[in-house]
Amino acid sequence: MSDSLTRENLRQILVTEQLPAMPQSALSVLKLENDLAKVNINDLVRPIETDPGLAAQVLKFLNSSAFGFSSSISNIRQGIALVGIRIVKNFVLWKAVFSLIPKSKSGTFDVAVLWQDSLRRAMFARYLSQELKCGDAEMAFAGALLQDMSIPLLLKLKPAEYCPVLDALAKSDGERLSHLEQKTFGWDHADVGYVLGQQWKLPELLTHLISSHLEIESIVSNFKQQPETAVVCLSSLLPTVTKDTWDEQDTFRQYFSEIFPNNGRLVSLLFDKVDKEFESAAALLSLQTPKQSLFGYLD
Repeated sequence: MSDSLTRENLRQILVTEQLPAMPQSALSVLKLENDLAKVNINDLVRPIETDPGLAAQVLKFLNSSAFGFSSSISNIRQGIALVGIRIVKNFVLWKAVFSLIPKSKSGTFDVAVLWQDSLRRAMFARYLSQELKCGDAEMAFAGALLQDMSIPLLLKLKPAEYCPVLDALAKSDGERLSHLEQKTFGWDHADVGYVLGQQWKLPELLTHLISSHLEIESIVSNFKQQPETAVVCLSSLLPTVTKDTWDEQDTFRQYFSEIFPNNGRLVSLLFDKVDKEFESAAALLSLQTPKQSLFGYLD
């Protein structure tokens, strides 16, 4: 175990390091209620419109093919009325976090690849949550998208200690990153995600989703009580774009069948849906489409 990175001083390291701060415009939006009836819409519109870059991104999102409106949306207020406050809040959230994550490439790690994986996982979590017909599909999307957000920050803050772990992952035969982190440091990137969620004042449920995404054994067996957590945990088992094979396919199918018994075909349908919608969603984050589709990993 590393002397410089232990679970006991993890929080202190992250707090004392120069972590990027969440933009004030995003914090103002995130603290508002999800129910439009309980919110003064001006309190939501104002912080977005006073940040020209954010306002342009929100309008681009609202006019994307994700919604397919017949006429263009010209202002934030109109868009909120059409899609709802929760969707706009979550978009503001993940754009803010995306802007805070270092855009680095180091050795075997490329943050662009991480975001490709994360976006596919997020879309899968959203669609699976919709199939479950319970829980908050948009929160599941955000949780899956941000589940690995701590990895590039760790790489930037402690490259000498963390680079060898990522190099070992690239050379391993299907071992999980979290297992290597636990063996090396006594904590994993989900633990770091919890600290970051608190530091950035993320919604409590979202922080829970990020910090619990590795706990699939305990979560899936009780998925009806924590539907968002269950789908985010399942999404963490999806294949990475860096490999031609899917190391955790058997594990994924085992847990998927606990939620949807005798419905293995649903996996194919969900993967096909993610593949078809990925390109338009990736454009919002300036991401390339992976060379291999999710559907292509299926046996």
